[in-house]
Amino acid sequence: DILGGEMLQKWAEDNGDKFKYVDVLSNEPEDSSYKGERGFIDKVKIEKYLPPASEGEDVIIFVCGPPIMYELLCGPRNEPEV
Repeated sequence: DILGGEMLQKWAEDNGDKFKYVDVLSNEPEDSSYKGERGFIDKVKIEKYLPPASEGEDVIIFVCGPPIMYELLCGPRNEPEV
C-alpha cells in the first residue's frame, strides 16, 4: 500500500492538466503485481515525468521519500529532520 496513494490518484484524475502523480518504489519485488515505476528516481525518470525548467514558476514539484532522496533531489536541508 502507498500512503495516500488513492487520494493522490484521485487528484491526478480530477486535475490531469495540472497534476501528475507517479509512484516509484525502490524495493518492490520483481514478481509482485505492482505495475508502476521501480528503482530510484534518476535522470531518465526525471526527464520522463517532470516538466522542463522553461515552464518556470508555474511548476511545483513535491518529493516524498527517505532523507537521502531529499538530499540528492532537493539539496541539503537546513532544519532538523521532521
